[in-house]
Amino acid sequence: MIYIHAIGIHNTIPDNQPTDLKSELKALSGKLYRRIDHFIQLAIIGAHKAVAESEPASQTALYMTSGQGDMMVFDRVRRQRYFEKRLSKPVDFVNLSSNTAGFYVVSHLGLNGKNLFLQDHHFPVQMTMLLAQNDINLRREKAILVGGVDEWIPKPELARKLLGVDETTVLGEGSNWMLIDGEVKGAIASFAMEPKALDKVQLHRLLSSVEAGTFLAFSSRFSDDEVVEVMALNKSCKRYLYEVSCAYYETLPLYVLNRFLTREQGKLIHIDISQERYMVMSVDNNGFSLESTARIY
Repeated sequence: MIYIHAIGIHNTIPDNQPTDLKSELKALSGKLYRRIDHFIQLAIIGAHKAVAESEPASQTALYMTSGQGDMMVFDRVRRQRYFEKRLSKPVDFVNLSSNTAGFYVVSHLGLNGKNLFLQDHHFPVQMTMLLAQNDINLRREKAILVGGVDEWIPKPELARKLLGVDETTVLGEGSNWMLIDGEVKGAIASFAMEPKALDKVQLHRLLSSVEAGTFLAFSSRFSDDEVVEVMALNKSCKRYLYEVSCAYYETLPLYVLNRFLTREQGKLIHIDISQERYMVMSVDNNGFSLESTARIY
């Protein structure tokens, strides 16, 4: 069994321009960093909110994921190289590797464990959580700080093209983290996920066996008709509505799980879809108490 010991939420809907994360990071942690950009600041802020007060063990691993990575530094390097016909700025070249964000996070928190940056085209959060779940169960890692980070891109046409969404989709940004391990003592919830992508028949079979009163959350990739169909076949479940509190970014599933744990009591099943395949994660805080280690902003 996997247990969640701390969570951190940083979720915003920028209005025409990026938020001032430099000032926010200083106010939150008292620290200033040179040579970091918006994406790295975003990563540090979310991770800090999760575990700054819980003091995780120094060997805690860090598994970070993102839908697109540090897209703004990629855009700057592309412009410098191909449009301005000059070498990239050294800082931009270094930050082009998304692993740089993980380096700054572990340095900020004083962690010395494994440091991975992971990406998946269809299910970035789910595949990262699956790896973390396996590594905890196989005792390859004792504790893992898992985070999903996506920045808001101040170029709407470019952003929507990269994300594959239409012009009506409102875009946001987030940095959402959870500290997990295999110990129940001190935990605020349990976590589990199905190890394989499911087809529609397998999904309905799984949902038919859940307890009455279980909450269901659907990713923004579901159509309204698909949501109605699933809920109609599982009338003993309750739909968890989170959509008004956020805008679209690819690691949003981590926000949904964390938000539920700060506001509800019970079990939540999160369902995501890509190419008619489904991935399912769940959290359950029945019998747990939400301690000060779980922070929401």
